[in-house]
Amino acid sequence: MSLAWVIGSGGMLGKALSTELAQSEDSLFDSTVQFNWREIDVAREQLQQATQRFSLQAGKGPWVIYWTAGIGSMHSSEEELQAETNLLESLIVSLFHDPNLNLKAGSFVFASSAGAIYAGAPEGVITESTDPSPINAYGRTKLAQESLINKLNKSGQGASVIFCRISTLYGFKAKDGKQQGLIAEMVRKSLSNEVVHIYVPLETMRDYISVGNAAKQMIEAKELFEKTPGIHLKIIASGVSSSVAQILAIVKGICKRNLRVVTQADVKSVQYQRMVQFKSGTNTSNNRNNLIEGISDLSNTIQKDIAKNGIRS
Repeated sequence: MSLAWVIGSGGMLGKALSTELAQSEDSLFDSTVQFNWREIDVAREQLQQATQRFSLQAGKGPWVIYWTAGIGSMHSSEEELQAETNLLESLIVSLFHDPNLNLKAGSFVFASSAGAIYAGAPEGVITESTDPSPINAYGRTKLAQESLINKLNKSGQGASVIFCRISTLYGFKAKDGKQQGLIAEMVRKSLSNEVVHIYVPLETMRDYISVGNAAKQMIEAKELFEKTPGIHLKIIASGVSSSVAQILAIVKGICKRNLRVVTQADVKSVQYQRMVQFKSGTNTSNNRNNLIEGISDLSNTIQKDIAKNGIRS
């Protein structure tokens, strides 16, 4: 049993991980504070204090940190992403030099975007052996952050480092003014009878994975690799690609409404490949919901949220 800390537990993936870990044998660490990610100096101090509490609680026993934090997006600039990298580097340095923590007893699991890291790869099936090919600042930053984390393991000595490059996530996130993700936005606007704006061609294909299943696969990856000191890579994906047109048809069938769709070209859409397909060489889960089941569950959750909080624009 490990002491598990989810950094970024307020986000969609972090919440899903915390839910799964609460039902596991691992003990979930409570940092007791909500990190102020927008104020880098404040967040750095909060993170350092939480790291000290974590190391004291873990002692020399097994531990795992899941990093799912980050406020950047595919369209963020180098400058906007640098603060996030600085915070991560501060954490890595603190862990590496903490006298209370047994580095060899731990694992560091880092969540990043497969779509960003492999954005420039030739169309085809992308696996762990595919060379990274980022085309924007976000993808390059994720690779740079992975390099920082590698310091926790040098020549097989130190913590197990596990990079989870995740395909397109979908799931529930409270409507708070932030981007909701294509599928959640489709469902919410269908239920509220609003127009759905699509900024990419309808034949664009992506590998969509529910946030719950992504969390399960991350935990399974940790369990698979934790006993093997080193640096490991795992693609987290459903293994099946679907087009935007197929998603629209599924949402229409589940919500039982005619979607009001407006399609328009976006200059940013040139950054996206028409078809992306992922396949992991390491199978870690036999419990994947199919897309129809996942969107149905999401629709039920959003309906409950609308009933409770009303329609929020």
